[in-house]
Amino acid sequence: MKKFHPCAVALLFLPGAAGSAQADGSSPQRVEAYAKLPDWSGLWEQFRAGATGGSDDPAELQRQVALGFVHPPYNAVWEAKAEAAAKARANGPDKLCGNIGFPGIMIGSVQMFEALITPEETVLTFDFSETRHIYTDGKPLPPVDERFGTTWGTSVGHWEGQTLVVDTVATSSPVDSGKDEISEQASYHERIRMLDRNTLQDQLTIIDPVALTHRWQLTREYTRVPNMTRIVPEECDGNDRDLRVNKSFTIAPPGA
Repeated sequence: MKKFHPCAVALLFLPGAAGSAQADGSSPQRVEAYAKLPDWSGLWEQFRAGATGGSDDPAELQRQVALGFVHPPYNAVWEAKAEAAAKARANGPDKLCGNIGFPGIMIGSVQMFEALITPEETVLTFDFSETRHIYTDGKPLPPVDERFGTTWGTSVGHWEGQTLVVDTVATSSPVDSGKDEISEQASYHERIRMLDRNTLQDQLTIIDPVALTHRWQLTREYTRVPNMTRIVPEECDGNDRDLRVNKSFTIAPPGA
């Protein structure tokens, strides 16, 4: 009887292994699927925050929107936790490095990103070398008893015309780049689409029965970065070839 190497046997039973081996990347069906996808080429950066929700006080809401963020609709228990965490951060050392993760990178980050769209997956790559994977190949979300918090969680999506509809669960990252924690039981629903050639919009709904009193809806818009054809990776403390002029990214020779 012919024997199989254990690694080979394991490979045969990996999810999608057989399908991947037999898939034809240039089949007419896949070419047709590619042709229906939108063009999100180029680099994008967040240029304004159109958040809605939070305080009922118009002056306070205006101040929060001006800062680019609206306070989460916490319940009393999580409001106290958030205040304690804010005090701890204020009295502790600055966090110089580390992944931002989801949802913070989509809500409050100034990082540039580019999108690679295939029928099976949309990949967002950010200039701090962070990468978000959104699977559109029919993968389901993991069962509740198999979920555990990670920096990016698990994102699955599908296309409704030119709109990418995404559901994300099991992320352990804060909402806004290092602050405003909510529970790992939160789920996130996004609708990402182009408003015009140079504007990409993300409508985000956060549902967290543990930390929030109601659904929290935010809108973020990203503008196409002009005169840049590739990502320039940044380090945690910045990059001497990355200068910001008039709140936009530009590139200058070293030492300029």
